[in-house]
Amino acid sequence: MQEALKLEERLIEAMIRSDCETLNALIADSLIFINHVGQQVTKTEDLAMHASGQIHIEAVTRESFDACEYSGCLVVNTCLSVIGSYAGQRANGRFHYLRTWAKTGTGWQVVGVKSSAA
Repeated sequence: MQEALKLEERLIEAMIRSDCETLNALIADSLIFINHVGQQVTKTEDLAMHASGQIHIEAVTRESFDACEYSGCLVVNTCLSVIGSYAGQRANGRFHYLRTWAKTGTGWQVVGVKSSAA
């Protein structure tokens, strides 16, 4: 569980800083991401939103965290309170994330995410 928490913290910090280099390393090219409004978002689209400033995250507070480790796979269930904006509009809220990490040839990477409003 410690490994999963460290990875999640690294991912969230990169999201807050819109650190596309770190995000690129942590997110698999084959990412399957369904956001809280049911839209599928690709890795390329996600990184582009961070690079352009369309996504701006000011703060994240973790409300809960649970993880299970399997051979070469981590499954994370977490609830986060997020303060920020999307496309110039405030987008504050509480969100549940079910995130799957896989051990790839380049290290741990996010391969799947499903988010929902809490």
